Amino acid sequence: MLLKGFGFSGYRSVGDEMVRIGPLKKVNLIIGQNNVGKSNIVNFLNDQYAYFVGKAKNQQNFGRNQQENPFKDIDHHISNERAQHRVSFPLFEGDIDSYINQKLPDERQHAVHRQLARKVLCSECFMVDGAIWFTYKAGNPNGTFELEINVDEVFQELNEREWQQLWNGLTRSTGGNLRQHWLPETIKALAYLPDSTPDVEVIPAIRKIGGAGSEANDYSGEGIIERIAKIQNPPLAEQDLKEKFVSINGFIQEVLENETAEIEIPYERNMVLIHMDGKTLPLESLGTGVHEVVILAAAATLLDETILCVEEPELHLHPLLQRKLVKYLSEKTENQYFFTTHSAHLLDAVESEIFHVTQVDGVSSVEAISSTKQRSNICNDLGYKASDILQANCVIWVEGPSDRIYLNYWLEAHSPDLVEGVHYSIMFYGGRLFSHLTALDQDIENEAADDLISVRKLNRNTVIMFDSDKNRSRACINATKQRLKDEFNSGPGFAWVTKGREVENYLDFDKVEESVKGVHPSASNLVNKGEWENLLKYKKRRSIEEKTASKVKVARHYVKNNPADLDISDLRERMDQLVGFINSANGYEI
Repeated sequence: MLLKGFGFSGYRSVGDEMVRIGPLKKVNLIIGQNNVGKSNIVNFLNDQYAYFVGKAKNQQNFGRNQQENPFKDIDHHISNERAQHRVSFPLFEGDIDSYINQKLPDERQHAVHRQLARKVLCSECFMVDGAIWFTYKAGNPNGTFELEINVDEVFQELNEREWQQLWNGLTRSTGGNLRQHWLPETIKALAYLPDSTPDVEVIPAIRKIGGAGSEANDYSGEGIIERIAKIQNPPLAEQDLKEKFVSINGFIQEVLENETAEIEIPYERNMVLIHMDGKTLPLESLGTGVHEVVILAAAATLLDETILCVEEPELHLHPLLQRKLVKYLSEKTENQYFFTTHSAHLLDAVESEIFHVTQVDGVSSVEAISSTKQRSNICNDLGYKASDILQANCVIWVEGPSDRIYLNYWLEAHSPDLVEGVHYSIMFYGGRLFSHLTALDQDIENEAADDLISVRKLNRNTVIMFDSDKNRSRACINATKQRLKDEFNSGPGFAWVTKGREVENYLDFDKVEESVKGVHPSASNLVNKGEWENLLKYKKRRSIEEKTASKVKVARHYVKNNPADLDISDLRERMDQLVGFINSANGYEI
């Protein structure tokens, strides 16, 4: 990971209250309405981060060949409030111990010192939302940046003897006194600063492939023909560059869903050609969307170990193409990404960190997003309404909670990457409502459908699961279940009617009996075992009385104590069908 987090204040729309961008992942989304300050995060990272790191280190030459202060008049905070200039660097939970061990390397000699250092660093003086932040502040960007800390508060974390002890361990010094040496020099020794600053490139929202011979210092599209030409036919000593050209072509083939697609830069170097299905066409003939992804994919593939900031990657791109692009960048390149976007389609495209930017009275604030509720708030902020998104991805209708428990149990065993609430949702119809459901659309001419609830109104990609309730192999399901089976099987989606009597008949009969005994200590044994038997009926000990076990309690006990076995009856066949449908509903290739 090139960058794990950073914070700053006093820059453009960011006021005196510092914004913290972290923890970071390979892909990071900066999302919000127009004109709230999303680009200012990227601009700070590109233009000011290296300079501020250098100032915090009291260096004189900052950043990439920068001999002067890059902070211009336009970079000063824009609201009426006064803002201090800050830069902040985090240590997250997984890095704290290794950082302390680096400062105090001798495990036996420094055991006590390490405990004291952790106590200081994990105090409220440094800890914010589970991370340790070291913040450096100056009155102006040309001034001296000093660690921002309340000395009186941090003084309370250790007693005088402990401060001396920790100071001795960190500085290998003796003598001195608390206020002049032990406390300030200990804090200075513990304070974190990055060892280096990463390379940063910004791809602006306006992107266009330049003409023949065009050159550029950025990756907005100008000069990209020359760059691709160099990896298409690299010198003998740089043949490894050819792999980058192959990667770009692989992406083009995926985007166009055509294995014959291949780009070429002709001898004149005046355009990008696409070879496909025996034909050769200029890139611009394939539409603006493909034009855009070629620029982005080429830039990301040409760069290595770089922070790549892309402004509005969704421009001209269909939602499916947006996801394909981000997935390619995440899986096939070696960069770290920041995307400023208005698109909610990227929220679940790949594993990412999401930062929601809002602005009040000219001051931007940033919230790290972790919960479903917060993601919903983002969609509201961007103006998405439920009616804008005609359907959720996929809904599975089941009778009750125990069916949901078993389905998630089997899905976890079959395809652990599928996430409930993201790739599919499970809804209950309840036994009494069953006869009132239909899979027909209510806007077709069907009098019977007028008195029924159409589940298609809630989701077109729909599966229903119900028990056959058959007590022998040649028995027939009832008329209502046959109607629903026919309606759902007409698609999209299907009806899953259990091959045996009930969903419990997909389980190991002996293990069901163990679960029944586990939740009902008075149970002696199941009344009967078999594909057509009610596996929840049991006999009580020392009694002829028969009882029915709790479906939900038995389900929870069973899945907790037994690995899933998908090779019972037609379960694997049904799970393959279900997972294939869920993937299709989510736009994944099967």
